[in-house]
Amino acid sequence: MKKLSVFILAVFSLQFSSGQLLTWSNPSTFPVDDSTKNFTITLDATKGNAALKNYGATSDVYVHIGVITSASTSSSNWRYVKYNQNFTQTNPGLNAAYAGTNKWSFAFGSTNTIRAFFGVPAGETIYKIALLFRSGNGSIVHRNTDGSDMYIPIYTSALAATITDPFKQPTYVPKSEPISKVVGNTIAITGKSNISATLQLYFNGTLIQSASSATTITAATSPTITTSGTQVIILKATAGASTVSDTVTFYVAGTVTTANPPAGIRDGINYEPGDTSVTFLLYAPYKTRVCIIGDMPGSNWLETATYQMKKSVDGNYWWLRVTGLTPGQEYSFQYMVDGSLAVTDPYVEKILDPWNDPYIDASTYPSLKAYPTGYTTGVVGIFQTRAPSYTWTASSYTRPDKRNLIVYELLLRDFVAKHDWKTMVDTLNYLKTLGVNAIQFMPINEFEGNNSWGYNPDFYFAVDKYYGPANDFKRFVDLCHANGIAV
Repeated sequence: MKKLSVFILAVFSLQFSSGQLLTWSNPSTFPVDDSTKNFTITLDATKGNAALKNYGATSDVYVHIGVITSASTSSSNWRYVKYNQNFTQTNPGLNAAYAGTNKWSFAFGSTNTIRAFFGVPAGETIYKIALLFRSGNGSIVHRNTDGSDMYIPIYTSALAATITDPFKQPTYVPKSEPISKVVGNTIAITGKSNISATLQLYFNGTLIQSASSATTITAATSPTITTSGTQVIILKATAGASTVSDTVTFYVAGTVTTANPPAGIRDGINYEPGDTSVTFLLYAPYKTRVCIIGDMPGSNWLETATYQMKKSVDGNYWWLRVTGLTPGQEYSFQYMVDGSLAVTDPYVEKILDPWNDPYIDASTYPSLKAYPTGYTTGVVGIFQTRAPSYTWTASSYTRPDKRNLIVYELLLRDFVAKHDWKTMVDTLNYLKTLGVNAIQFMPINEFEGNNSWGYNPDFYFAVDKYYGPANDFKRFVDLCHANGIAV
């Protein structure tokens, strides 16, 4: 099911505290698929989406658990899911143990390796454990803060290293917990390797700590943040001829510019003549900062000073003029609000949906832009200067007399097997033969899921891609008008 996007930003808030959503032991940092036994995973329900927070001292918590392997086709393609468990079952073998206030743990058992527990055959590499914690009836599901599934990386005996402080979220591509720092603050840094190695810590390109023949390194003096913008922490580990590294980046906001947006712009995306510039306008009162993230030049889905938005004098709006765009190129984007909430614009005319787009056939929507898997989560918006236009031809269309309408209400999904506008064009003569002079569609804008009547909308200005491109819809309307049929 598609996740609801949050647009009423004025009342939305997230709470973060120190600690990690998931911790694991035996070993605590680098689990190995065919040697780690008695592997135990612990959930802190005050973290992530906090769905199980204050659920009480109950045994009614279960894991839904599988693995991502070399045979998986995507981050959502879980394999070897234990007991083929679904959200309406409560298999005792997946019961999580209460581990203290707001904590539950799940253990594989002292005789099981990770590979044996899941029954993964030899020769298939295990990359990650994929899991959720949930209530027995599945009505409450604990996930990451962004609503994504949780993952634990699985290692081999080869050299590996990871930054353990700042803490990371167990997302598919691990990212740090939200870091709220300002210029002048310090930040603690710790890293680990799975075997003895020469370890080095870098902060913004400067070596701040090194250790020989070590598996843990901590900055003796926490470095001071001296400038705003993107901050980069790197851990480098060298053992013999092998060198590996791990990187954490976070953004420190500079002074927010207060200025009113240009006169005449409206909420959403404002395209400019020349097709290389757009101005964004977002209503988000009571927020301290907003950045645009995406695949625009210089962003790479990270907060940067270039895309930090300006705040209107009354504090209600955020805006930014973006230049240097390539005419005709589609760009995907979100707003990062207060460094923790990623949403897209409610006025976009096209979205990418990680939950439902994979089920749209290429013949229905050719050359659909790929979702930025690993860079963000949730629905992302699309903007495009010099987008392909449609030339309307039915210039002499006259509306049918409203006192003599013969209306056909239809759900495109069910009316034609291919559920697309191209097939509807081929079906137009059938409707005309029936004497129909008005077609009433059930909602055609983006809505929750693909198989819906459409009365659960979320993006009112975007034609649902499950029905095909927006220009195909325009062509259908144009042909209706040419045949005297209202839509």
